[in-house]
Amino acid sequence: MNRYSLNTKLKKILFSKIQQRNKKLKYMKYFRFNNDIKLLSVYKNAKKWIIKNTVYGKGIRPSVGLDDKITDIAYPEVSGYFIPTLLNFGFRDLSKQYAKWLLSIQHEEGAWYDYLDESPYVFDTGQVLRGLIAIYPIMPEVESAILRGCDYILSQIKPDGQLPSPSTKFWPEGICTELIHLYCLPPLIEASKIFNRPEYEIEAKRVLDYYKKNCMEKLLDFHTLSHFYAYMIEALVDLGELEIARTAMDKVSKLQRKNGFIPAYKNVKWTCSTGLFQFAVIWYKLGEKIKADLTFDYACSLQTQNGGWLGSYGPNAQYIQLREISWAVKYFLDALKLKISVHFAKTADKNVPIMGGTYPLSDFIRDEDGRLKLILQKINESLLPNSTVVDVGCGLGRILKKAAEQRPDLKFYGVDIAPEILKNMPATITTKIGSLLSIPFEDCFSDFTMTTEALEHAVDIENAIKELVRVTKKGGKVLIIDKDIKATGALDTPPWEQWFDTEQLKTLMEEQGLKVEVLKNIPYNEKDGSDGLYVAWIGEKV
Repeated sequence: MNRYSLNTKLKKILFSKIQQRNKKLKYMKYFRFNNDIKLLSVYKNAKKWIIKNTVYGKGIRPSVGLDDKITDIAYPEVSGYFIPTLLNFGFRDLSKQYAKWLLSIQHEEGAWYDYLDESPYVFDTGQVLRGLIAIYPIMPEVESAILRGCDYILSQIKPDGQLPSPSTKFWPEGICTELIHLYCLPPLIEASKIFNRPEYEIEAKRVLDYYKKNCMEKLLDFHTLSHFYAYMIEALVDLGELEIARTAMDKVSKLQRKNGFIPAYKNVKWTCSTGLFQFAVIWYKLGEKIKADLTFDYACSLQTQNGGWLGSYGPNAQYIQLREISWAVKYFLDALKLKISVHFAKTADKNVPIMGGTYPLSDFIRDEDGRLKLILQKINESLLPNSTVVDVGCGLGRILKKAAEQRPDLKFYGVDIAPEILKNMPATITTKIGSLLSIPFEDCFSDFTMTTEALEHAVDIENAIKELVRVTKKGGKVLIIDKDIKATGALDTPPWEQWFDTEQLKTLMEEQGLKVEVLKNIPYNEKDGSDGLYVAWIGEKV
């Protein structure tokens, strides 16, 4: 080989490496990897991503290229299953927008089509049904669309119980599989119960039986892209097939690295962001908190600077690797909600560190506790018999129980995110599963809405205050008791907990139509309140 040929070859190699480096640098600038997860920051950035990538008057975009212009195309499927997620985080108006758009694009046969509106899809229809069923309590006009959608899915079931394979135009064999249709079955069963249509549940169970009988090997083997495999396994969990789901996830756990990484397929070195969050969701549902936390935190660390997640990460990544995908954001939020719920379910009976000591969490509260005394005072001052009191984030109900004993003439409701915490509440108190971001009552339901040391756990304070005000009647009271940011460090806190600047929180409440009074230095037990830990914000809805 002459010198010219050698130099030419070296130049080509060098040029190729420079190109690869530049491509990598261009790619890397859009995301960060941070082992110290600032969960509130991850949430706030994801929220911005959702708002930015919601198409005006429609739903959410399917994906956004890092350098592409933003289009006005919205994805029916993802917009559908985004609705329950948005409702869980207080985005009621956005959820209604998505739902109204989905109603407008349902086709005559009852199906919803792909994002290009070219072909009907069983899977896409099932995911739209998830959203419409979730929003039905506040938008009853969706009932007809739900029934038509369910009827369409039933029309596609073959005599043996099989559902048609997904189109290979978008999802080639080996990436996706017809087993994802299991994810359409839970909304069918839910619709059956809501609308008294037993045929929906009967047919859903027939489909499930078909796939259990004919596809068990695939169900128990990580045989497809993690995103699609997770659809199958989460569906099995929701359908009560816990033994199958646990067996499948035990195999997935063997591929989980110490940092939480799980490959997109069992034999590759790259990962799928959505699959990571979905596996976390499944593990949270199965009670495997350690495994879930590990993968959830790793997936959070992959968030782009824009607030979204690329389809995949790592060497030779092959799944939408240079585009931010909307479904990854959806499953981040689902996993986050479960993470918080599991946290409180796990810690309900444990001791907690408080100002240098350790105290048990219990349903007992002393009569001299300044928080209790203030709440009882305000209830007695403002409420007539038969008035309604709602405690959001009520925990074990220690304040509610005392209030119900003193004022048996009132109607008491306790709301908490962890159902395990509510199980021992007395019959005098009606309990509901919910959160500060999704209070399970209609508008203007409550005369007195309160939350004590719970707002600090809401990842979206603004939406939480909106919800507190929404469920409160005009002229009713909203009472928030929580910790002053000036006392930060007095307690150990989870990664999403935040304490409040007194004036800033007051301003947020006033912006939602409350006339607010602030009371500082609320005493804890016998103390005089000089530690400055507790502050009360009392708002009247005008």
